[in-house]
Amino acid sequence: MTIIEQISDVIQAYNKSYKTLSIDDLLNAKDKLVTLCFNLAEEVAEAKKSYNYGYYIRKINIVKAKNRFINQGTSAVAAEAKALEEFAGDLKEELDREAYSYRLDLLLKQSNKIVDAIQQRVSFLKREKQNAEYGQNT
Repeated sequence: MTIIEQISDVIQAYNKSYKTLSIDDLLNAKDKLVTLCFNLAEEVAEAKKSYNYGYYIRKINIVKAKNRFINQGTSAVAAEAKALEEFAGDLKEELDREAYSYRLDLLLKQSNKIVDAIQQRVSFLKREKQNAEYGQNT
């Protein structure tokens, strides 16, 4: 099971029964989600690294191809167009990597917002519990 699937499972379980979960259950869900978010952050970093690497390799290849075409007597404008056409597949791959890294980053940010929501719920339930205990003692 992927990290994203695990995060999704925790979030779906939380969403189904957040109103009835105990403080301990909420804390367990939060701990699990925090750990998964850490692992997802590593995956985000790797995805961004892969995207950046592909971007710079494509740029270097285009410059090399452009220079090769110019050395063969092609005009600079035509050489650029030919070089871009030659590496059009690399551009698609780069855009796919960029989209993947953005997707992971958005999922990480949203997962962290859910961690915050769980913590707020825990704080609210603790306050309710303290108020109830205080009311019994008076």
